[in-house]
Amino acid sequence: MPRPAAAAARFVVLALLGLALLALAGCAVPVAAGLEETDANRVVVALDQAGIDASKEADPTVEGRFRVTVPRDDAARALATMSDEQLPRTRSRGLLDAADRGQLVPSQAAEQAQLVAGLAGELERTLGNVEGVLSARVHLNLPPRDMLRDGPPAKSSASVLVEHRGTTPPLAAESVQRLVAGGAPSLAANDVVVVFVPHVSRPGGGGSDVGHVGPIAVARSSMTTLKIALASLVLLVLALAAATLGLYAKVARLQREHAESERAKAAGAHGRGAAAGAGPGTLSVRPSPGAQGMGGGVGPGLGPPS
Repeated sequence: MPRPAAAAARFVVLALLGLALLALAGCAVPVAAGLEETDANRVVVALDQAGIDASKEADPTVEGRFRVTVPRDDAARALATMSDEQLPRTRSRGLLDAADRGQLVPSQAAEQAQLVAGLAGELERTLGNVEGVLSARVHLNLPPRDMLRDGPPAKSSASVLVEHRGTTPPLAAESVQRLVAGGAPSLAANDVVVVFVPHVSRPGGGGSDVGHVGPIAVARSSMTTLKIALASLVLLVLALAAATLGLYAKVARLQREHAESERAKAAGAHGRGAAAGAGPGTLSVRPSPGAQGMGGGVGPGLGPPS
């Protein structure tokens, strides 16, 4: 194959391969990474309810964690949905997380603060796992007991802020009061104040049933099938291009071999003709000048006798 044609063929193959890789790699983008499996499942479920095709896969950058990917065209809607659902949720510190291991002998005030922070974190985790609860904050006021102080002990209290989905709270206020009072020492249920904050999804948050794969509009349920079909088509085009280039190279090679064979035959025939003209059995007769004068008739002095 001539060099310009070979260079053009390589350029076409590389261009098609690059387009195929871009098409396959640009199908999905991550919207959340470094998640625990429970949080990743919660994100996938929320996006699926919003009509977004989301998938969970292992995070290649963090071992043992997961990430969530969505189609590139749905990335903006996915981020908006996650913001509405407050996902992924921040993890509250529990008792073990609040314990200060940096001090060999912590003070009584430090131990009390760690205990209160740990109890509040545990209660926030419990409330946050309730279906329909988007976030929960628990503030505990648990004064330490002073054995040397006379008089009644200081009164404990708590306040709870629960942000939930929809207009109806998923829990009754009395249930939250009993839960918090049961998890904190010397706290009565009547001393727990509960505030519910409804969170209504933004209008149009459900999205449309029509998605786009490049310039092609298609139903969201058929987007994955269409992407697979387009990828298969690109691979088929690559295979046909490779077969065409191979056939072109074979035809060019046969043409070169045929031309070389014809040139070899012509050179052989020319060599045989030259050898035959210079052989020893060939006689060259050249007429003399006197014979040229007698060629057509009888000379004047050599006529027949009378």
